[in-house]
Amino acid sequence: MPRKVFVSHKKEDSGTASKVAERIKTNGIATYLDVIDDALASDGPELADHIRKRMSECDQLVAVLSTTTKDSWWVPWEIGVASEKDFRIASYAEQYISLPSYLQKWPVLQTMSEVDLYCEYSKRNEQVTVRKMDEAYSADRKSTIFKSGIGDFHKELARALVTKRRGY
Repeated sequence: MPRKVFVSHKKEDSGTASKVAERIKTNGIATYLDVIDDALASDGPELADHIRKRMSECDQLVAVLSTTTKDSWWVPWEIGVASEKDFRIASYAEQYISLPSYLQKWPVLQTMSEVDLYCEYSKRNEQVTVRKMDEAYSADRKSTIFKSGIGDFHKELARALVTKRRGY
């Protein structure tokens, strides 16, 4: 089962981020959402260390995006950390916004039913990955399988979102 989703967002998007986190939890996946974390009153290196510590408890990231996200330093930083840690990554944007090209690498969720689809594919991918890892013999092979599973997750979820949006 997936461990935990880090919900990244700009402070102004806390309401939407809370809804997304709650929906993910409803689907049986734990979340970390910083609106409930008192340690975030600090800034600078202490805050970066704190966020990295919280992210180390997670294996996925959903970035809540809006027109205000472009003014954030932290959301892109968190996405970068998640990418380096080989997290499963998706973005959530309720309205159309022009995304920077690097974010087009990962699926974009637009509705709560698409958050449900994200959770379904996340659980499915986790089961397949664990099964493959159990069948593997070496640590190197397990790492390769884990990384290929992340790519499969992104591709399969993106395909499912296109199909859902076309009404199939």
